[in-house]
Amino acid sequence: MKRFRTTLASLVLMTASGTTLAQAADTGVKDFERDLRVYTAHVTYLANDYMEGRVPGSKGMEIARDYSEHYLQLAGLEPMFAVEETMPNGTVRTNEFASYRQDFPLGGTLEVKSSKFAADTGSSEFNFQDERDYTVTGLGGSGEVTAPAVFVGYSIDEGADGFSSYAEGDDLTGKIAVMYRFEPMDGDGNSLWSEGEGWSDSASFAGKLRSAFERGAEAAIVINTPFANDDRINRLDGFRGSGSGGDKPVLMVSAEAGQMLLDGVKGHDAKSLWAMANEGSGVADLGTEMTVNAELKREVLNAQNVGGILRGKGELADEYIVVGAHLDHIGMGYFGSRSGSGTLHPGADDNASGSAAILLLADLVSRTYAEMSDGDDARSVIFMLFDAEESGLNGSRYYANNPSFPIEDHAVMINFDMIGRVLNDRLIVAGLDTGNSMQEALQPILDNSGLDIVVPDNMSGASDHTSFYTKNVPVLFSIIADFHTDYHTPGDQVHKLNNPSTVQVSHMYHDIIVKLATMEERPEFVSPQAQQSSGPNMSDIKVRLGIMPAYEYDGLGIKLSDVDDSGPAAKGGLQAGDVLVRWDGQKIADIRDWMGKLVEYEPGDVVNVGVKRDGEEQTFEVTLEGR
Repeated sequence: MKRFRTTLASLVLMTASGTTLAQAADTGVKDFERDLRVYTAHVTYLANDYMEGRVPGSKGMEIARDYSEHYLQLAGLEPMFAVEETMPNGTVRTNEFASYRQDFPLGGTLEVKSSKFAADTGSSEFNFQDERDYTVTGLGGSGEVTAPAVFVGYSIDEGADGFSSYAEGDDLTGKIAVMYRFEPMDGDGNSLWSEGEGWSDSASFAGKLRSAFERGAEAAIVINTPFANDDRINRLDGFRGSGSGGDKPVLMVSAEAGQMLLDGVKGHDAKSLWAMANEGSGVADLGTEMTVNAELKREVLNAQNVGGILRGKGELADEYIVVGAHLDHIGMGYFGSRSGSGTLHPGADDNASGSAAILLLADLVSRTYAEMSDGDDARSVIFMLFDAEESGLNGSRYYANNPSFPIEDHAVMINFDMIGRVLNDRLIVAGLDTGNSMQEALQPILDNSGLDIVVPDNMSGASDHTSFYTKNVPVLFSIIADFHTDYHTPGDQVHKLNNPSTVQVSHMYHDIIVKLATMEERPEFVSPQAQQSSGPNMSDIKVRLGIMPAYEYDGLGIKLSDVDDSGPAAKGGLQAGDVLVRWDGQKIADIRDWMGKLVEYEPGDVVNVGVKRDGEEQTFEVTLEGR
């Protein structure tokens, strides 16, 4: 078992009288001044720059896990995860409840170890420079190929009006497929298949590559079409986070290098080949031998949930309440940043605030349980800090699929995500109607909280509670009611937090947890019409729109509280205050419904987005980007 390895935690958690957290436990449950000092110490530590933005795989995240485990243990919680131990005779023994950590795989990283791209047209030889003329993409795999090159147009199998880049019987076995990016265009470089700006679904990489590789191609060269009216032809995208779309090399070539290459082949040039591509004239032999070499290194990244269990009492001890928050953030803005990468994102509100509340509540609820008599009945309470929420609810989904106790014995899940900047006492509490008795049981606590509780009509917020909600576990979800523009930017810093209000929130949830733990009948899951299917996994969604939903909004569609200035939505003309009501012609019911649609899209796909603005519905064309 790992323990916090320095004395800094104890130094940070000094109260005004000089006592540590453990000594302060004697002053009673829910002491506001003491709890404010404790909470402030926790959130300040977790949002410190030294934590490197708590991105999975970083040293800072490991320290944050150590810190969290230390205080869960100090609160009296027991380990709840199994550990496998290899015995001297080679057998494996499982210690069922031996760790505060739950390991799980988290995708991986991709590094290009070496690469080469050369071409011999018979009259000219080209040796192209990596990252200037071409890049190896994560859309393919490793390999070394020297083979004849053939031009396959846009490599589209079935396009609009019966269009195809291939003739019947075209065979690419033993060949390198050279293709233009996007799809048939007019003379100005605009799509012939999209009603507005951008491209149709046929322009996606997945379909192009599949068409070539299914016909036997040994490698694929995607040229940024020099004649396209699209700013992306001026950059090389490696799609490093895309994962392997196949085991054969896929290179992206710059518009300049591509034009130079095609102008050098015998009997063709870049513009004439573009005309062929627009007509769908079948495969053309380029009379060129190409050499492609790509050595990729993919490493699996492991992550860890941190959790401990407060054992229940009596007849209810074998039912479980989960109280969770995600510990991770986005590091240097590696993904999901609203302001770009390269600057530390400390994630004070998102979600050091929720994580610190978990550590405070573990201590408070533990001391409340210690005061119960031996004859009392109380459910067991699991306190969890989930990893890798930002990249797709990975930690909570892994636990929900691999729980320490049967998932059907989980009575309720409570989730905190961004509760650190409560404004005007306003806090969202969503999910009261996901359990048939929760509203009635908890309303007195909400009424006496001193907070202005905002209760949405629909379950909202794509955060860790979703992983339990899809398992038919009743959930409660709290998040600030008034979003700030520091979300997913370097501006989300600890000095901007409203710690007194978050302690007030924590005290309210102490009472909620105790009530849910001791009520005789557990809430029975209520399944609304939209929840009849299990819904999408966030990890299946490859694209981003660049919006911040207004979770308080109760109407049909998704109201935008903010729009990322550099994201696809803003580029397409969407604005804060718009309400998304249609997605490629289909109605949007709510966030969950929209997420189910997103799984079908690839980066570069173009979507007609219908929004209501000033009472009128307008349609905008948006080109989706990778997450």
